[in-house]
This record gives sequence, structure tokens and C-alpha cells, in this order.
Amino acid sequence: MGKCWEEKCTKCGLCCHEKAVYGKKLVIDLDSWCEFFDPKTKQCTVYAERFTRCERCKKMTYLKAMFASYLPESCGYVAWARSHHLRFAKRRILQFIHSKNCPQEDSDDHLYKAFQA
Repeated sequence: MGKCWEEKCTKCGLCCHEKAVYGKKLVIDLDSWCEFFDPKTKQCTVYAERFTRCERCKKMTYLKAMFASYLPESCGYVAWARSHHLRFAKRRILQFIHSKNCPQEDSDDHLYKAFQA
């Protein structure tokens, strides 16, 4: 896999975010990303050394493009696999969340006090 393979990446930055698969759903947390991800540019700040600097960063391979269910349909590698009829992973419903907007435990204090009255 050479430069041509790397150029399939659309540089969306979604692979740098925390994600989880729940049944038929792929959930991507837009507020949680790798320490080397720049949210303004949506680029990796250590791209050339990403595999040695970040143990979570894994090289995209043909097999992952074909089978990894944690990749969104918008991924350039997924698009490549689909265009060659080589995508075998289940289609998932994509859901974006913002964990910073989730209520914190402290914010439920008013509910606790209401039940105490």
C-alpha cells in the first residue's frame, strides 16, 4: 500500500474520534478525539509519525476497508471498497453525539431536591 492508497482518505477526521458500535448503530463522539487531532483543521498534527506516536492509531488496510464496521460510509476507504463491490461489513446507522453537552451528575441536583420536598 503506497501513496495512492493514502490518497483515498478524505481527511474528514472521524477516525480520530472516539466511536462505539451498538447493534446496528455506529456512534461517534464529536467532542472526544485523539490528543494529536486538531479540531480546527480536522487534521492529525503528527500525521507522518502517527503510527509510532499514538498507539490507538492503526494503519488503514484493504481488509479494514472491506470489513471494519466502525468506519462510517463517508470514509474514503469505505467508498473505495463499495465501488469495487468489496465492502462486506454491516451497514450501520451513523449517530453523532456531543458528550460535552450530556448532562453531568451535578446538573441533576434540582431533580434530587424536588423528590426530597
